Amino acid sequence: MDLFLTLRLLLLLHFISTSVRACPAGCQCTGNETSCNGLSEFPTPLPPSTKVLILISCSFSILKPEDLADVSDLTTLGIKDTDLIEVHPGTLQSAKHLQKLIFFRVKVQDLPENVFGNNKELQDLYLKNNLLQVLRPNWFSSLIRLERLDLSDNLFTSVPVEAFQPLMKLQSLSLSGNNVTQLATEAFKGLSQLVILRLNKNSLQDLPIGCFDDLVNLEELSLQDNSITHLPNNLFSKTLKLKKLFLSNNKLRSLPQGIFLNLPSLSQISLYENHLETLGPGVFGPMQLQDLWLYDNKLSHVEEDTFRNLTQLRLLVLSRNRILHVSSGAFTGLEQLGEVSLHTNLLTTLHAGTFRGLPSLVNISLEHNFISSLPTGLLQGVTTLGQIDLRNNSLHNLPQQSLDVLSVAAEVLLQQNPWRCDRDILPLINWMKLNPTKVNQTLVVCESPFGLHGEEIVLLTAENLLPQSSTVEPPLTSTGKMKKPTSPPAEQSASSLAATTTSNAEQDNGVENGAVWNDTWVTIIAVTVVATLVISTFIVCCLCWRRKKRGRGEIGRRSKNSVL
Repeated sequence: MDLFLTLRLLLLLHFISTSVRACPAGCQCTGNETSCNGLSEFPTPLPPSTKVLILISCSFSILKPEDLADVSDLTTLGIKDTDLIEVHPGTLQSAKHLQKLIFFRVKVQDLPENVFGNNKELQDLYLKNNLLQVLRPNWFSSLIRLERLDLSDNLFTSVPVEAFQPLMKLQSLSLSGNNVTQLATEAFKGLSQLVILRLNKNSLQDLPIGCFDDLVNLEELSLQDNSITHLPNNLFSKTLKLKKLFLSNNKLRSLPQGIFLNLPSLSQISLYENHLETLGPGVFGPMQLQDLWLYDNKLSHVEEDTFRNLTQLRLLVLSRNRILHVSSGAFTGLEQLGEVSLHTNLLTTLHAGTFRGLPSLVNISLEHNFISSLPTGLLQGVTTLGQIDLRNNSLHNLPQQSLDVLSVAAEVLLQQNPWRCDRDILPLINWMKLNPTKVNQTLVVCESPFGLHGEEIVLLTAENLLPQSSTVEPPLTSTGKMKKPTSPPAEQSASSLAATTTSNAEQDNGVENGAVWNDTWVTIIAVTVVATLVISTFIVCCLCWRRKKRGRGEIGRRSKNSVL
């Protein structure tokens, strides 16, 4: 009996000892998962039951076949933030059931040609943010079940034609953040199941005709942050399921007619930060697009019917271009449009009816232009306008007809305009008094004449104002401003005019006094002129600096109501 108990105790101690040794020092073993952090050597021995192995912030540099020999049931291997620089051939040979492999921020520069040859069950392969320099053609030749492949943020400069052709089930492919300069026409041949393709942040200058023709199920295509100068006419003719297309921050100067004509599912597109100079009416076809971002291009005109097919568009951003002219029919058909941004352009005026037929329009951004007048029918047909932003334009005054136009808006931003406070400003004064909630009245101040510079316009009265053609300074308001000094009276001598016997001494004295007065007066005038020039120059510089600063401000810092 004692012998039997002794044997059981020995077996229990052996089991406990084996279990303790099975989890290497510096690791945590839970069920079938082993995770290790900060190791200097590869952990051995590993529990034979390990299916998930995660190694983080380790300093070992070599991965060998014997390291994984005892974990034949491994399904997930992740190595992150580690000094790994070399993977020996056959290292993954024993991991026949591997389904997910992650090399993230390691220092490996190359991998053996057939490194994944025995990993036919691999579904997810992430080789992201490493130092890989050459994309080997045979790396993926056996990965017939691979669904997700991430090769982003490496040092690849080219893509072999045959590299991805065996991946018949691939759904997501990322090559972003490399230095790929060109693509072959057949680079993505056979990838009919691909849904996501990311080629952004490379050095692509052009795209070959037909390179996307086999991607019939593609829904997301990222091409932003390259140097692409033009797009072939039929580049997207076969990608009819495309929903997201990113082309921002390239060097596109024009878009071919019909380039987006057969993309009925497209709901998101980015074209900002290019060199686009024109947009024709045939560029956009019927699609589900709701936001269109075209800021930071070189557009000079917006022609009629350019956006007619975008019937679901809710946001249109045309800011920070060089737009001089907006056709009266430029926004025809955009019945769902809620916001349009035209700020920071070169507009001097707008046509009557520019925003006609836009019943859903809520916000209009026109700030940082050179608009000097508003046509009578500018907001014809607009009934629910929330805000119109006219800041930093060239408005000197607004006649009653223009003010009647603005009455439809709940908020009107008028500050930073060169308001000229003569009798023509009276309609604006009366309008602001009648609509105190529409305008921040304390910010709407006179630019000229000099005597009223900085005065709140709403506080002025008719007596304060100059006639339109007058050059005489008006009486100043009681705000503590000092009146300009009056000119010293001219020297008069009635006796010198009536008598002819005035002594020579008296005449010389009178001449001398007159000369002193004249010199003093000349000095005062000279000082006044110089001071005026200095102050005017300072004010102009401040205004120009403010215009430049506001026009080039960070996009993300702008308020929602003044979208871009």
